[in-house]
Parts: sequence; structure tokens; C-alpha cells
Amino acid sequence: MEKQLKSVLLLSLKEMALRRVAVILWSDSDISAVLKLPTCGFDIDINTIHLATEKMRKECRETIVNKVKDKVLKLELPESLRKQINDIVYPISEEIKKLKKYQEDCLRDKDVKTILPCSAQLCWTSAGAIHTRKTAEKLVRCEKFNVVQRYRLACSYCLEDYIPHLWEKLPEEKKIIYSNNRNLSLDLRFCWPHILKGELDKLDYLLRISHRNLTSFNQWAFESSAENLNKTAAEYFFQKLTREERETSLMRTAHAVLGHPYQDEFQTRTVPDLLCYLLSFMTPEQQMELVKAHPVHVLCCFLDWPWQDLFLENASLIWNFLPPSAYGLLLGRMVRKFEDHYFPKLFEEFFVQSPIDFKKCFVDEISLFGIAACQFLSIFFESEDSGSIEVVFRNVDAADRVKLIFHPDVFKLFFKNILWERWRTVEVSLREAKLSKEEKKRLRDAFTEFLERSVSGECVNRKFKRFFELLDETDANVDMGKKVQNIS
Repeated sequence: MEKQLKSVLLLSLKEMALRRVAVILWSDSDISAVLKLPTCGFDIDINTIHLATEKMRKECRETIVNKVKDKVLKLELPESLRKQINDIVYPISEEIKKLKKYQEDCLRDKDVKTILPCSAQLCWTSAGAIHTRKTAEKLVRCEKFNVVQRYRLACSYCLEDYIPHLWEKLPEEKKIIYSNNRNLSLDLRFCWPHILKGELDKLDYLLRISHRNLTSFNQWAFESSAENLNKTAAEYFFQKLTREERETSLMRTAHAVLGHPYQDEFQTRTVPDLLCYLLSFMTPEQQMELVKAHPVHVLCCFLDWPWQDLFLENASLIWNFLPPSAYGLLLGRMVRKFEDHYFPKLFEEFFVQSPIDFKKCFVDEISLFGIAACQFLSIFFESEDSGSIEVVFRNVDAADRVKLIFHPDVFKLFFKNILWERWRTVEVSLREAKLSKEEKKRLRDAFTEFLERSVSGECVNRKFKRFFELLDETDANVDMGKKVQNIS
């Protein structure tokens, strides 16, 4: 039997409950008051965040997320449950930001950000993701928006129960603009007037300019909506396709979505949700065709919230179709995702299960930003994630451990973390490198030389003395281990 990708989340009741708690905390009135914009998740313009420095962006995000984590602490839950909820807090904030940004773009109004989050409570799925269609229905019913804005939203989300009423309330000049064939465009708000009047023949122009063998407006609308990453509209029009149109469009559209030119925007767009929807209609053979053509892009979709629970299982299948030449691309995509947020246990299990040649690439792959391993280690050091650091050193060979521990970028990580008194990450790195006595002497000399170039001699002797003591302690630990082995 052909192996099949997993594209349906089957969460336990416990996991659904934890995600629900995180959603409730983000929606709490105390958090809303601090954020100034209820249920928004950010108290500054989303565009300002992108223009700000990386440090300012992270500080803003950490401040807000930490306020929610403070509320988790007050729940007086067992430590294991508290940690699980804290792991969910950040992805929930990303869901809120993602929807807010999409709706601001949809409404194309600079002032709408001041009322968008206040106008309705967000609707959520049991998986902890925003239910975009239900949330859009609440927004469309909200009279804080003017009728033109509500019409735009309704058309974008294909809310057919609301569009006729909103159309009737539009100013006549807007109706003329949206109905005029000369203004016909790929924007659905120009298509819906003709759909309402049953004038689909006036939309045949869109089929002709697509350069594809399309047979109906619904087929054009499905493919166009999917390629524009509008999952809600894509779902709506897919349900209206004939069986033949589905067979023609499904794989063509999936390939187009995964070949989208804005691959780096996966985190702020709806590709993972859309892909899982399309996968649910494919045969195992069609899924394998897609994996063989886009192994990295398919796998990385399952790194996005809320699909992480499917990542490891699908990775075990996709490894069979992932050529070593694609390892660098996969590592680059993972680093970009991890820079915002990652689940340590997910990385650790993935890295342990990965092929040996992938682990070699992890250490050897060089980009404009250095070797991949150092980019990951930088994230782990920043997060004080000693567990992932330990897994990295334990699962690469001896030569690669030495290469990493002597790398100038790792020296910089040591330097910064020592200044911050974050000794745990440094200690784990030195211990798990498992250096010989000769290698430790070379490391002592090399790091001393690095420090002399970086700080004054007095500071070296006073602040960094502990580093060299840790090196000596690893010697003592090795000797003790040998004695225990000899006794046994």
C-alpha cells in the first residue's frame, strides 16, 4: 500500500484543552487593556514592527508574550502543564498577527487598524488556530466598518449569505465601478456583482487571459484564489467544481502554490493551511508526486502552527525523497522559522532521526550567515536551550564536534553568554564536545587569544576564569568515568 502524508490533526482532549486555555488568556480583558487593542496581540502598528530594528521587534513581542505567561503562572498548574501552555502562547500571538495583517491588506485602509481588532472577538478552532471564515462573518456584521469595507471583506472570504445585502447598501457610484466591465480584474469584489446577477458570461475574459485550459469561472476562481493564498475563497470555489474540473485543477494548483514566488513569507501567509486542504483530496499517488517535486516546501509547511504534531511523522516519509542537494535549502528554511519560534523537543527528535549525511551537512553547510550549525546554536543559546545544544553535540561525529567548538561564531556565543552569566549553555557545550586533553589545551589557547583580541587582560582574568575552570572540570568528569568503568 502506498504511504500517505498525514494532513489531518488528531489532537487529544488534553492538548485541545491546553490550546483553549492559551486562547482564553490571550483574549483576557487584562491583556486587552495592556495591548490597547482587544484580542489584537500587538499594541503597535504591524507595519511599524517590520520597520523597527530586530531588537525592538523582539523586545515588543517578548513583553507582550511574557504578560500572558505571567497569567499562566497565576493559574497554579503543575510545572509540566504550565510549560506546555507556555509553549503555545507564542504561536497563538502569531495567529492573531497573521490575521490582522491579512485583513488590513484586504481592507486597504490605513485607519482600519484602529478599529479592526475592537470590532469582534476572534473565533478559534480546537487546534488553536483562528477560524478565518467565522471571524470574517463577525467582522462583516460589525457596523463600525463602513459598508464598502464590509463588502470588500465579504467578497474576499466569499461570504455569499452577506454579499447580496451589502451590495444593495453600497453607494451607487461604487456599484457602477464594481459592475463596469472595463474595471474587471482579478479582485473578487469586481466578480461578485456578475455572480449575483448570473452574468458569468461576462467573466469569460478571465478564462481567456489565464493561458490555461479552463472550462468555467469557478475553475478560474479556485485556481486564482489558491495561487493568491486565499484559502477561504479557494475552498468555496473548489466545492463548486465538477469532478472533471477538480481532477484537472487539483494537482496543477498544488504545484503552483508550493512554487509560489514568496516562499519566505510562508509564516505570514496561509500556505500550510491551504496545502493540507488540498492534500485531503489527493490520492496517495498524487501526494507522492507532490512530495517528489517539492520535498522541502511540503515538509516545512508542517513546521507552522498548528501543524507541528504532523511534522515528525511526515518527515520520516519525506526523507526518502529528499536528495542531499536539498539539505541546505531545508536547513535555511528551518533557521528562518526557528528565529521567530520553535519547539525544542520537535527539533531534538527531528535531528536525532535525521540521516548521517544530513548531520554532516548541518555542520558543513555554509551560507551568507555562516554555517548552519552555528545559526541554530545561536538560536539555542539565545533561548538558553541547553537540551537542543546537548542533542546537537551528541549526534554529530567527533571531528564535527571539534569543528563546532573551535568555530569563531561559537566563541562569540561563549563570549556573549558569559557576559550575560548564562553559564549553563557554555557548560553543556564544553562537556558534550568530549575533547581530548590535547584538544582542550588547543581550545584554551585559542579562546585565550580570542579574548585578548576582544577585551582587556584584567577582564579576561576576572570575568572569564570560570570558562577555563569548566574545561578542567570536564577533564575531572572524564577521569571519574574511566575509574567507574574500571571498577565495574
